[in-house]
Amino acid sequence: MTDTASSSLGTFAAQQEALRAAVEGARAAHPGADTVELFIVNLNGQLHGKRAPVRILDKLIKSGPDAVSFQPSLAGLDIFGGDVAESGIAMEIGDPDGCFLPLPHTLTSAAFAHHTPTLSLQGMLGQEDGAPTRLDPRAVLMRVLREAARMGLTPVVALELEFYLIDPVAASPAKHPMTGVPLNMLQMLDLEVHRAFDPVLADMTEAAAAQGLNTDTVLCEFGAGQFEINLDHQADAARACDDLIALKRIIRGAARRHGLDATFMAKPFGAWSGSGLHAHVSILDRSGHNIFSPPGEGLAPATAHALGGLAATTAPFFLMFAPHLNSYRRHQLGSYSPPAATWGFDNRGAAFRLPVRSGPNTRIEHRIAGADANPYLVMAAILAGMLKGLTEGLKPPPESIGESTTGPAFPGSWSEARAAFEQGEDPAAAFGAEFARVFGAMKRHEDIVLRGRVSDIEHEVYLRRF
Repeated sequence: MTDTASSSLGTFAAQQEALRAAVEGARAAHPGADTVELFIVNLNGQLHGKRAPVRILDKLIKSGPDAVSFQPSLAGLDIFGGDVAESGIAMEIGDPDGCFLPLPHTLTSAAFAHHTPTLSLQGMLGQEDGAPTRLDPRAVLMRVLREAARMGLTPVVALELEFYLIDPVAASPAKHPMTGVPLNMLQMLDLEVHRAFDPVLADMTEAAAAQGLNTDTVLCEFGAGQFEINLDHQADAARACDDLIALKRIIRGAARRHGLDATFMAKPFGAWSGSGLHAHVSILDRSGHNIFSPPGEGLAPATAHALGGLAATTAPFFLMFAPHLNSYRRHQLGSYSPPAATWGFDNRGAAFRLPVRSGPNTRIEHRIAGADANPYLVMAAILAGMLKGLTEGLKPPPESIGESTTGPAFPGSWSEARAAFEQGEDPAAAFGAEFARVFGAMKRHEDIVLRGRVSDIEHEVYLRRF
């Protein structure tokens, strides 16, 4: 790794030493491990990787990122797993190799791997010079974090993930473990349902602890078969997203171990609530003071400006919060999914909720993103919005009560969100022109493909009526 990567991942020598220490620790904890999974996360939040003998880790320590090749074009694969010709980053330029930039803190045992024992190591997509490619979603977030650091600010974040346990074959909520009947009742904080699924939920939290993830609350959500697991707060937003990627793998692995499956689809069932990815964010200044904590009553000036920035950037960044066709089914009145860019004190109907009014725990809960969104892009968009508000002194909309639509309106469809993203100046300014171009092209391509598919409901309603 060259010095060009030092601002984001540390110097090659530091990375080499960190990886060496991580490998020694992993070998001591898992002496029988003979295989390692190496993977990256693409812009859609999907994982791509390869398995190799565990000795590949020694090559990474000795030779650096060039020891393992990954094509940078993997970042731009569409939701179907194919290249998007309009992006111009794959076969249009020969689909050249890049390198694998390991994240040493992610080296751990692969929970619920069929090949046992197996290690797992996440990395970033690197260019020939060893720097992260600008299309790696973690690099997009790190770009925003460097801007925050330049301003003397440190975000502290905690992520909440909602998901459904589902039948492994049928498109329906999971069956009750005792009765075998598909779940079909509201279950908010229902301890009886929680107890019924204790074995699988316990496997999730135990595997998370074994991988060093600090899970907080585990609870039943509204939908039948819907649950939520919260991660504890930390002052490293990129690592918080790394942990969420690991948590998703753990949830799905534990579900399958128990004969179930898990989905992070934003709105898997029309009759039940959608699944969100909520982010709690506070910001510390150079002295460690929470800038969102007011000196008296009301909002601190920094909180007001951050809310103003979030409201102003919601439309151009909405594609990063709701990146898929199904994402737009989640935002409906009465569904605890906010309908507009509103804020309120302890108001779960608002897009930006302030659970605490003052003190060190004062924070903004961002409630727009779906569980289907890429956590790195979600966090990049949230923080970029806050930084814009702080830099430009933007004002927030009026405080809202309940599910109000008094704030700036959300894009009404996937196409509207894509247009706001591609036509706005904020995405390219905050995340880089190349990312904005490729992400927009990917979503445009996916939209065209899905528009060409005829749904089962259209057959049911129209096929024999005309």
